[in-house]
Amino acid sequence: MAIRTQSYSLPGHARGEILTQNRVKTVLNLLKSQPSQPTPTPTLGQIGDRAATDSFTDCRPSGKVIGTLSPGGVRRLGADVEKRIGIDNGALRLQPLITPGWGKQGIAYGPYPRRNGLTFTAFVLNGHNTSESSLLETLRQRLWRWWLGSEAEAPHKRLWRWLTSPHKRGMFRRLLTWIRSTPRFSKYVPLPRIEENFAIGWFPSAVPGNPLMEGNAAIVRATGADNGELLVRVGDRCAPLFQGLQNLQIYYAIVLRERGAAYYAASLPQARGLGSYPEMRPLAIDPFDLTPNVYAAIYQSVLGQIGFRVDTRVYGVQVQSVPEFEQWYGSARGADRLVGEGELDGSPAEIGGDWSVCTGACQRTPTGTIAVAADTLALLDPQVPCGLVHTEIATGARPGTSALVWRARDRENFWALWLSGDRWELGIREGGVWHPVARNDRPVLTSNTVHSVQILDDGDRFRALLDGQPLFDGDLGDRRGSDATGIGIGFLDPHGNQFRALEAHPRSVAIPASQDLGAPWMATGSELILADDFEGEPLELSQTQTEIGGQSWRLEMGRGAIERTGNGSARVRATAQQPNRDRTAYTLPWAFPQLADVQVEITPPGSDLGQRENGRAGLIFWQDADNYITVSTWLDDGYGGASISSFFHLDGFEELYDAVWTNVGKRVYWGIPYTLRVIFDGNNYLTFVNEEPVLYRALSDVYPHISRLSIHRVGIVANWEWGNDTGSCFKHFSAKADTHGVNGGQR
Repeated sequence: MAIRTQSYSLPGHARGEILTQNRVKTVLNLLKSQPSQPTPTPTLGQIGDRAATDSFTDCRPSGKVIGTLSPGGVRRLGADVEKRIGIDNGALRLQPLITPGWGKQGIAYGPYPRRNGLTFTAFVLNGHNTSESSLLETLRQRLWRWWLGSEAEAPHKRLWRWLTSPHKRGMFRRLLTWIRSTPRFSKYVPLPRIEENFAIGWFPSAVPGNPLMEGNAAIVRATGADNGELLVRVGDRCAPLFQGLQNLQIYYAIVLRERGAAYYAASLPQARGLGSYPEMRPLAIDPFDLTPNVYAAIYQSVLGQIGFRVDTRVYGVQVQSVPEFEQWYGSARGADRLVGEGELDGSPAEIGGDWSVCTGACQRTPTGTIAVAADTLALLDPQVPCGLVHTEIATGARPGTSALVWRARDRENFWALWLSGDRWELGIREGGVWHPVARNDRPVLTSNTVHSVQILDDGDRFRALLDGQPLFDGDLGDRRGSDATGIGIGFLDPHGNQFRALEAHPRSVAIPASQDLGAPWMATGSELILADDFEGEPLELSQTQTEIGGQSWRLEMGRGAIERTGNGSARVRATAQQPNRDRTAYTLPWAFPQLADVQVEITPPGSDLGQRENGRAGLIFWQDADNYITVSTWLDDGYGGASISSFFHLDGFEELYDAVWTNVGKRVYWGIPYTLRVIFDGNNYLTFVNEEPVLYRALSDVYPHISRLSIHRVGIVANWEWGNDTGSCFKHFSAKADTHGVNGGQR
């Protein structure tokens, strides 16, 4: 689900004032709230050399966490202005703020003296990586939409079910949030515009005023159709690393250095931009920050989008010195400070072998390595393909022209980024011939400055950063030389620039055992139970059986229809002119209530934006008529992206604004088949698009006291989500069970 609005008019009986005078006062008091006084902090002598582990195994109500001791005996510092931080089900819970902003909600540990190898690791599920503050429609329109719900039942029945539902938590706060976000209210109390929603890292204080401006932190920014963007602090900038960060459980590790920090992250295999647990991906280096005493902290500025509620979960944190990272170069396989004296050629690097000066001549000096001849190229081979290469270039009064080299096989075959005072050029040398790939004639290196230059390379795509600023938009996709292992430095002219602190990290490194806080949730079906390729003559689906399993499809709900087409697919009976009428689901019996691993190929209707075609196809997991979840596509002609959305009908009621989604950009597009896979164990569910994990959640993340569902039926659905499907096609449905019992337990 992406940002979407639709106008509705309230009936006359619903008009009038919504809040009583007392409740208006409550709203105003919350709006005026300021960050609380900092919790008294221990001294460096008390905690500076002590590991901090917080497993969040002690249940605590909202507002009763900050100031307590972790199970490991470390004081929890931070801020909780609106009393929305709690602990339940083995994880910290950060709930949405009514008035978003930094410094209001977060947890911290420390202070710690800066030193090489001190590592802050956290295992986190950010509520929504595209969380941002935004104005809503009018309150009347929002309440009218809430009254209608998903249109799966009559509004008066829905209201009665809400009154008897055990899942009404936070409705008053939800109402306050909606009021706070209406254009009318915001005219008097402006809503701060916030796109950066989550920050984790090292800060100068336990309550950082603005994580975008201080410390060594990883930050998540909302990007709309591409969900989240991951940034890290490099110098005085937030360096953008990649977009498309999906709503998954993620490891963040920030390793301190005497100057700055190294950043790492991990999640499930195939997750965009991240390492595959139990490996983590080196992401970036900051060589600048010198704050002597720091706090390890996690802060949230805003949660949810367009009035939807979603919580962040933190499963564990660890602060500890990691011996593997105590050298200045951390996890690098090739590294050299490039200082000293004598010829560079033949001299050993600190790690990664001996230097080979292929052309020209290089000299070590006490402040860095310089060229003493024109057209100099020096190579080092760490023997592994490099995923992150970083160096410092120090300029004099007149910057020279220098190159950072990687993917090098030999002197005739490598990639290089050339930088000078008036331009930069990126290219590849193949067979001794230089081929420019990208360039820009603008100043990049400035006089008498130490610059940070780094390349982030996953083997398929790479990004170049100068002082945390991308040199070109997005990533450059090119696999040429991706298996080459050499790195190096180059000089066009002698005595112009100095190279310092060159380091090359592999594309992934093992998460240190001391920092392993548990695996991201994953389960799989071990045995195929049901399968249907929808072969056969055209028939409405309830008149057919599966090809494997021999089970009959049943129309479970809805006034629409899905029918076999006669060419190996099943299609929603709908067009752009006559969309499907409402949520329509077909299910099959399921005899394995503890797990279902279900997938189907879906082709959204139409071929492009602008044809009034909408895709809402997905999967359904059914306990009974009062308890089921749907996971489906939202592809709408009014928006330039797509999302995968999950809705929860529990204990007879479906709270529309508790839906959880992730924006998937163009992974789902009109007329292009994609595979949707959902694994559900009655509490946890994990969603894949074309084998890429995009959405994880547990029902207990949304409803803390929910009981695990039993899965009695599985199937396909044409959902309602701000509109109905106009003719999606299904192919290759399959459902697997865990018949060997290997997927036990829950997070």
